[in-house]
Parts: sequence; C-alpha cells; structure tokens
Amino acid sequence: MIPPPISVVVPSYNPRPEHLRALYESLLAQTWTHFEVIVVDDASPEADYALLQDERFRVVRQPENRGPAAARNRGAAEAKHDWLFFTDTDCTLAPDCLERVSAGLAHDAIIMGDTRTRVETLFGRCVALLGFPGGGALGFHRVWRVDEAGYTRSFSSCNLAFHKALFESLGRFNETFPVAGGEDTVLARHAVETGHRIRYAPHQIVYHVERPDLRGFLRWQIIRGRGNYYIKRHVPEVGGYLRLRIWTYKNSLVTAGPLLAFPVTVLWALSVVFQSIGYRMEAKKNRTPA
Repeated sequence: MIPPPISVVVPSYNPRPEHLRALYESLLAQTWTHFEVIVVDDASPEADYALLQDERFRVVRQPENRGPAAARNRGAAEAKHDWLFFTDTDCTLAPDCLERVSAGLAHDAIIMGDTRTRVETLFGRCVALLGFPGGGALGFHRVWRVDEAGYTRSFSSCNLAFHKALFESLGRFNETFPVAGGEDTVLARHAVETGHRIRYAPHQIVYHVERPDLRGFLRWQIIRGRGNYYIKRHVPEVGGYLRLRIWTYKNSLVTAGPLLAFPVTVLWALSVVFQSIGYRMEAKKNRTPA
C-alpha cells in the first residue's frame, strides 16, 4: 500500500528571495514526490512567489499579519492530505527528508527530525554551537533529551511531521504567540501531557541558514525572550528546564573545543541577557493598567 501524500506547510513573511529559491529547489529534489506545498503568506508588505511554478505549490494569503502560529494553522486547515510536515522559508530539506517523513508517520503520529545549521562563517558556527534552532551544530539529541526508545518531549516547527487529525485534536498551534518562538514548545508539552509520544528521527534532516552577525543574533534572542513570556503564561511549571539548558551548554562546550569555548560562552551569556530583556519587554506590554 502506498502511504498517504504529505502536505508541506510553510509560513512566510517577507522571505528573502535566495532563501525561498533554495527551499523550493530542495523540495523539487525530493525522492518522495507525493506531496503538496502550502505557502502561507502572513500579509507581507513585499513578497514575490512567482518562482513557485510547480503545480504542487500554492500560496494562500492571510488578510492581516497574525504571526507564524496562525499561518501554520491556516496552512494545516488548507491541507488536502492527512499527513502534515512543517518547515520554514529559511530552511532546505535533505533530498530524502519527505521519504523519511512518510516512513516515520506510518508508525508514529508525531515526528521530530534533526535540524542542522548550514555554517558559512566563524560567527555563524559559534551561534550554531548553542544548539538552536532545532539542533544547530549539536544535533537535536544534544539540545533536548531523547530516551532509549527514541522518543523526546519537545519539538521544533522547522522540521516537524504530524498526523493531521491529531494536530487538530490537540488544538493546533496557540495563536496568542505573536512571534516565532514558543508556540511549538507549548504544543509539544500539551501532546506529551495528554499521552502522546514524539518520535525523534535523526536522519530526517532539514538545514537552517546560519545567524551571520551579532545584531541579528541579539534581535533573535529578544524575540526568543518575548516567546518565553508566552510559554510561561501557558506552562507555569517548567520543571527541569534550567538543568536541561545547563546540560545543553555543557554539550556546546564539548563540541566547541578549546578554541571556540570562550566565544560560545560569551554568546550564551548574551543570549541569557537579551532573552531576559525580551521577556521584560513583553511583560510590560501586556501589563494590565491599574
């Protein structure tokens, strides 16, 4: 029996043309060809999707900017098929990625793959050694714990496969998250707490562009901090999170080696500071007037 086709959902907001082209070409190169792609444009002021000429691709447009969680939910609602795969416009898929997604979803309802950073600069490598997004230069299994049976307790939406029925029954991504960061963590937590298991598939590989400069890195940390504010609102108890992040930091240092340990430590410290700034910014914005 041929497995069901896959609906690939891609939220998009002002994508860089070279990133969009790279994603498009990586999808055209897939060894598994039974798929559609729904690109959800989140009311971009400027975005050109003319290069998406393959008939399996379509673009739907949000009437107003509502953030990536809402865009992903819109794409899932528009999907024609029962199996979903989520990725982003600044990612590319390994040629056998969707083939591995298909094989995995035949046995498990939620699959998290490994996301690797395509490193081009020394600064980008130092950032990737922090392990984000989705694994960076460490691998997902050294950022989030994976048990002996191959299951984990979290996932990242840049390399995530789902049975559509389960995705909908879990309530989809929480659309109160206005930024990219945290809505996947909350959904993963809800899935695990309701008795579902998240399979980690290390050979289901997506590549993410690097963070090439300090300004962009710090801006990203503020966004992550803003996302942390909403995580805290929905998951008041995050037991073990600090121990997990210390464990990840140790893995970063081991992988970095003596030459890169110091710059990685500096970036790690900056991430803590600027995430705290982002958290306080969002808390202040959402404070109820007396």
